[in-house]
Amino acid sequence: MARYRPGASLFEPAMYRICILGTLDKRWSDYYGGMTIENVSDPERYAMTVLTGRLADQSALIGVLNSLHDIGCPILAVECVECFGAGEMLIFPGQEGDDVEQ
Repeated sequence: MARYRPGASLFEPAMYRICILGTLDKRWSDYYGGMTIENVSDPERYAMTVLTGRLADQSALIGVLNSLHDIGCPILAVECVECFGAGEMLIFPGQEGDDVEQ
C-alpha cells in the first residue's frame, strides 16, 4: 500500500534528497541550486554523493536531474523529504495519511 499525501504540488517549493553513484565536488553546490553536497563512502559499497536542498518546484528538480545526467552521474534515488505547499509544511517520512491500494 502507498500513502496518499495531500498537499504535494508540482509548483510549490520542496526539500529533495538526490543520491548519485560516484563523487561530486562540493564546489558544484551553486550550480545545483545551492544544494548541500555530501560524499558518502562505505568500504562495502561504491562511493556515493547525496545532494540535499530546497528547490523552487519540480521543474527546478528536473533541471538538477538533467544536469547530473549530462555530466554522466548515475542517479540512484530521488526523494521528496519535505513539501512546502499552501502555507503548510508536510514531512513525508512517517507522515500520517490515508492508505491507498495500488
